[in-house]
Amino acid sequence: MRKLLALVLLACSGAAFSASSPATPAVVYQGEAGLHPAQVALAYLKDKISNPAGQFEYQRLDIQQRSQGEDFAHTQISVEIKGLMDDSVANERYRLKMAFVDAAWVITAEQKDHRCRRGVKGYTQQLCR
Repeated sequence: MRKLLALVLLACSGAAFSASSPATPAVVYQGEAGLHPAQVALAYLKDKISNPAGQFEYQRLDIQQRSQGEDFAHTQISVEIKGLMDDSVANERYRLKMAFVDAAWVITAEQKDHRCRRGVKGYTQQLCR
């Protein structure tokens, strides 16, 4: 009887969870209406790519935007910070998934990784030596 009750409660909680899950994507950062996806990405990353005075300590900042087919309501922005003034980390990369929701671009997911000067090849989330 307890097993049956547990199964019924589990099934009800799953149905309630799926009924209450939002149809809109999760929001990491909400951009302002009228801004381009790259502008929203830079606004979100501003504290990570420069100090409060707007100064930076890297050689190059690369921004790429990619969309799938003709789906222009979703995009991915990759921001690479290259030539960091760090003895172990050479580059940092932020990959942001974005969606156009209610007349503004929102960041729905973020992934950060880096490239080490020595040791691991390519981008990783492991500590650099």
